[in-house]
Amino acid sequence: MATSVEVRNAFAVLAVSVVALKVLQFLWRAVWEPLRLRRIMAKQGVKGPPYRFLFGQVIEQVAFQDSFPESLPLGNYANFSPTVTPQYALYFPKYGKTFLYWRGIDTRLCVRDAEIAKEVFINNHKSLKRSEVEDKIIGQVVGTGLLIHQGEKWASERRQLNPFFHQDALKGMVKAMEEGTTMEIHKWEQTVAQAGGSAEIDVEPDLQKMSGRMLSLTAFGIDFDKGEQIRELQAEIARDVFLTIRNPAYWIIPGYRKIPTKRNRYIDQCLAKVHSLLHEAIDGRRESVRNGEATSYGDDLLGSMLSAATEGWDETAKDFNLASVFSNTQLMYFGGQTTVANISLFGMLMLATHPEWQERARKEVLEVLGHQKVDASALPRLKLLGMIINETMRLFPPAPSIARETTKDVQVKSLMIPKGMTIEFAMVAIHQDKDYWGEDVGEFNPGRFADGVAGACTHPQAFSPFGLGPKFCLGSNFGMMELKVVMASMLQRFELLPSPNYKHHPTFTLAQRPKFGMPIILRAL
Repeated sequence: MATSVEVRNAFAVLAVSVVALKVLQFLWRAVWEPLRLRRIMAKQGVKGPPYRFLFGQVIEQVAFQDSFPESLPLGNYANFSPTVTPQYALYFPKYGKTFLYWRGIDTRLCVRDAEIAKEVFINNHKSLKRSEVEDKIIGQVVGTGLLIHQGEKWASERRQLNPFFHQDALKGMVKAMEEGTTMEIHKWEQTVAQAGGSAEIDVEPDLQKMSGRMLSLTAFGIDFDKGEQIRELQAEIARDVFLTIRNPAYWIIPGYRKIPTKRNRYIDQCLAKVHSLLHEAIDGRRESVRNGEATSYGDDLLGSMLSAATEGWDETAKDFNLASVFSNTQLMYFGGQTTVANISLFGMLMLATHPEWQERARKEVLEVLGHQKVDASALPRLKLLGMIINETMRLFPPAPSIARETTKDVQVKSLMIPKGMTIEFAMVAIHQDKDYWGEDVGEFNPGRFADGVAGACTHPQAFSPFGLGPKFCLGSNFGMMELKVVMASMLQRFELLPSPNYKHHPTFTLAQRPKFGMPIILRAL
């Protein structure tokens, strides 16, 4: 009997000890660590809003973001994009070019200094890892893959994907890119003709489809209807994930995403459908080779990945295997479609609201192409169009910030950034900083890029729409070619006019986009 009591007491002591340890670990992460990092930065003159237990500044930022009307004024693009990055509009004016704030219990050093960005993200990139908070959010939409992986796994995947995105390889894809625009543009032409030569069209869904079709034709050979299903599901997932992280419960309850709420169940259902569609595409390609229906996996991106992949579905393995093919297909489908489509949307808006630049761009397109289809040799000569795209990305970068966590203490200029700090490079704020861009920083002026990026701003890292350092976006050249093809094809056929029904309200759900669509008046030329 005594032995039984002793055993129960021992289990009770063990249980209490485990609970106490968990509580202490939680308090260390949620109280001690944020306050420790705050003390270190305060001694160096870096200030910020006070730490709020568990939530940080999440509630304050959401309330500020929601305080703006549905339609914001167009014309001043140096306002720190309050509906996209509320933390910048709230704290940069108050605390200067560096400040500290908290996303939940994640301590963030936000920097609007291009030299610090260079030192941290390029010269000290080996001392960084991806922010776990960011990865949990992003990974729910795009899975793992090149964007999330670190170290040898990242290097292995980058080596396998690099050849497909080489400039020479991309030249052969321009015809397929041009074919990818045909269906939507033809539909616009019919709509405009039926309306008597001019019609208002919400171009957002069509540009998403256009971007998806180009990606399907060039990279994955996936049936377009399936590709469109993947895009729509990923958009739903992104929307619901960002609605979830606006909920205070997400930051209070560990593992909140695993709780079977209605929204969490819906996200999981959408993810399951995406995974099923991707497996169908990958398994179908492999099956055709096994059955002798094809002699190779093909020369597109999916075929190249399958040719290089080893058997196995272990995501943690260092080799490039079938799990790598799956995760990078999921990643490229989201990034390759969403980024190009949203930049195109804002590019159309800028051309519609700045007719002088639209006319100059159309003149260039007609001089280079006439009314012929876009071809690879013509793209480098569309320099003015490239300037317009760059200026659009300056004002509306698809990813308005980059966040990395330090794995050791990092000394940058006179600033010591301690291990465990998340550094947030405020890209959109640097893109709007007159110290780098001049007094006209708030204006749409593609002419600033006439001599390239070096002539546009005073520091090369002040323009970083595709990221910084070794993790610079692999698909940047691919995306620029798609953007030129899309914009040139539109300018050949239509005059773009602003719609009175457009509500300017940029928002962010893994990519900056217009919250209420993009109605544009298209007039036949």
